[in-house]
Amino acid sequence: MFGYDVFNATSLINIPGAPATTTFRDILSGVPQTTGNNKLGNNRGYTGYNGYVWSDVDGEHKNGNANHLSSMQTEKIGDFFEWNDGSDSGDHMILYPNDAFHIKGSNDTTSVYEVAFVAKPPKNWEGGWPKAYDYVVNIKKGGQSLPTACNSSSVPCFSNWVRDDANGQVKFQVKLQSASDYISIDVGRTNSSAGARDGAKGAIHAARFKTKCGTWSRSDNNEFQDQGGDRVQIRLLSVTKNEISGCTDSLANNYDSTATANTGCTFTTTAISSFAVTPTTAKVGDPLTLTWALADSKFSQVKIIHNGSDILAGTGKEQDQSSSITFTPTIVGSNSFKLEVLWNKTNAETRSQNKNVNIQSATSFIQCTDGNRTKDTNGECSDCKTGYFLDSTTGLCSQCSDPNRSKNTDGTCGDCIDRYELVADICQPIGGGNDCTDSNRETNADNSCASSCKSGYSFDSSNYCQTDSGTASTSSLPLMGILGGVGLLSILAIMA
Repeated sequence: MFGYDVFNATSLINIPGAPATTTFRDILSGVPQTTGNNKLGNNRGYTGYNGYVWSDVDGEHKNGNANHLSSMQTEKIGDFFEWNDGSDSGDHMILYPNDAFHIKGSNDTTSVYEVAFVAKPPKNWEGGWPKAYDYVVNIKKGGQSLPTACNSSSVPCFSNWVRDDANGQVKFQVKLQSASDYISIDVGRTNSSAGARDGAKGAIHAARFKTKCGTWSRSDNNEFQDQGGDRVQIRLLSVTKNEISGCTDSLANNYDSTATANTGCTFTTTAISSFAVTPTTAKVGDPLTLTWALADSKFSQVKIIHNGSDILAGTGKEQDQSSSITFTPTIVGSNSFKLEVLWNKTNAETRSQNKNVNIQSATSFIQCTDGNRTKDTNGECSDCKTGYFLDSTTGLCSQCSDPNRSKNTDGTCGDCIDRYELVADICQPIGGGNDCTDSNRETNADNSCASSCKSGYSFDSSNYCQTDSGTASTSSLPLMGILGGVGLLSILAIMA
């Protein structure tokens, strides 16, 4: 650091790769700088955090020592930081008569410089020091002087005005915030020679400060030293990386990875891929299963609202992208379930879907106990089974139980069998002719058919007894009976 006072070090703020502090002298020696038309370039061998202090710089010492900065005479840069006696200034750049300095700002940073105009002490210390103020007060923008601008809150590019007539000096701070801002000072040349030293840079021979607030400059040929001026001191106080406006949230739709100042982000909450409640019909006390799936992780909370309450709260699943829970309803009727997906981002939309489930009373289901009936999904009685009919008297599914009647396919009673007639809804033997004609059936004492078949036989669908092997015996009269009947009829006919 050349052994000068580090108290005057320059602060480097938010500059990637840069140390917290460096010095104005080191910066002018090539660290750091921007690309473009600057005379120092990268030829000084520094490959670090370029691009942050200036966009163009030049200086000249003692009017003939061949543009130290533009000639890249690094060893001569220290001449700008010495007092007249050759001692170190402590990182103040000092411009004496015949010195000139011009520096442009950078679009990347805001640089703050302290500039002091200092008058010569009087000869033999008689009559007091000349007033540097008398020169600086005529550095103007239109009708506004530089001291007035420094003391105005409406001109933030200048500040910290100090007038010290007792020591013959004034000082102030100025900001360079872009590559179009600059400080240009030439001690010892009149404005009529403006541009003679470096027309390419538009050097101002006197004093000019171009800022975002406007340009303040000396507009006459009255040189500083003609009014008792001794020197101009320039010190670089700080270099701060300018903020880049944009969205700084990586989850936003309009994220800008280069932005440093958040000027607004837009967000899209994840879509709901699916939401289901099963079953869609249940009874009180039956558990329901609620499942959901979200398209991505752009959310902060999931809710399922049932009757105004979040049934996910406290389950530990409020941040699950996909999951399921069980819930047992206690309210009869239509139950509404609302899935809400929220994102704790500014202006992020809340997504939602609704599902309804019909809950029936548990007591409305009467379990069917009739073995001859089918059952519905709730276990209640439905239609009679095939071959059975619903008996309106008993309310049960039945079949015809009259052994002397045939049965229809639906189980109802058909016609009475032969030699029986329907009496009081019961098939009874016909009067005077009640002999049983089914030889495979048991008979009563009066020779009428009994209610059961003989051993080895059972009733068929027409209520006739057939063998258990399935062969029916439907003979109505024994053969001898038939023959006897025929012989009797023949005798009667002859007698007649």
